[in-house]
Amino acid sequence: MRDAVRQLVKGQRLNVDLVSRGTGISRASLYRQTPPLDKIDGRMGRTAPNALSPSEREEVLNVLLSEEFAEETPWQVVPKLQDQGQWLCSVSTMYRILRKNKLSKERRHQRRHPKYARPVVEATSSGQVWTWDITRLEGPFKGKHYYLYVMLDLYSRYVVGWMVSANENAEQAQHFIVTCLSKSGVNPETLTIHSDRGSPMTATGTIELLAKLGLSQSFSRPRISNDNPFSEAQFKTLKYHRFFKPWYETIEEAEEVLDKFFQWYNNDHMHSGLGFMTPATVHHGKVEEVKMRRLEAIKAGYHRHPERFSIGAVLPLPPEKVSINLPKSSRRGISYLAGITTLK
Repeated sequence: MRDAVRQLVKGQRLNVDLVSRGTGISRASLYRQTPPLDKIDGRMGRTAPNALSPSEREEVLNVLLSEEFAEETPWQVVPKLQDQGQWLCSVSTMYRILRKNKLSKERRHQRRHPKYARPVVEATSSGQVWTWDITRLEGPFKGKHYYLYVMLDLYSRYVVGWMVSANENAEQAQHFIVTCLSKSGVNPETLTIHSDRGSPMTATGTIELLAKLGLSQSFSRPRISNDNPFSEAQFKTLKYHRFFKPWYETIEEAEEVLDKFFQWYNNDHMHSGLGFMTPATVHHGKVEEVKMRRLEAIKAGYHRHPERFSIGAVLPLPPEKVSINLPKSSRRGISYLAGITTLK
């Protein structure tokens, strides 16, 4: 009965409210099963008598896509055509034609950004890869800033050089790179320097200097901070440290404060990514010495209280390889497991 009623409503276009009261079928059910009237009598497929012909619509579309009007909206196209003595259709008709052809959002030539390859760098010892970046320090009044340049060894996280400057430009960057190289004694031909795409880093003079020195260059992708994570993390450590100040009166004051921080960072900071060893320990190749000293301390503790070492002890070590953008399985650090037999 329900199907018959629905067919009757569809075919005869009866009043749904009356049919619902007479049959006991809810109005919602009848509405769900009854298509709109314009679909019943084919109005959706009927062409309006004043509609543009296919050839006229094509002409309008060609005008909208032409070089003269490609960057104009229909609101500008219509009066311009009228100034030329032409009238093709109304503004709303132009918009309908654009919507039908999925061109209503943007018809201008779009800027195409080049695709940048994801940088991949890795280091298995100190002096293979350096990462560097520049951060801004607040000065004594609003609008006055100083700039901190920091060069970091990727493998050891050791700060091989830093500088505070009143300016951020390519000349200062080049001076900074040369100074770091001269102090470290690293062979430039075996070194890769990684940075983001800031203007001092990508300046022609900086790129030419690195090429002249024989350095390999690596750059982050634009607007992707994760491509230079170690320098970014080091800046976060700096700005949350007790030595860091919200503003500095002079460059000399900034240098005095930051010198204390970098001394602490290199020589006293137990870095979690280095097996809780200091960057200086890893950078200067003293990992084995520190490892044996810690293992002896663990053994001494075991002999005093063996009941507290039921499964042995874990002694973290720095990772064998440090990388940027390699899969996690390829860059995971290792730990030295001191089992019960080892402790004895």
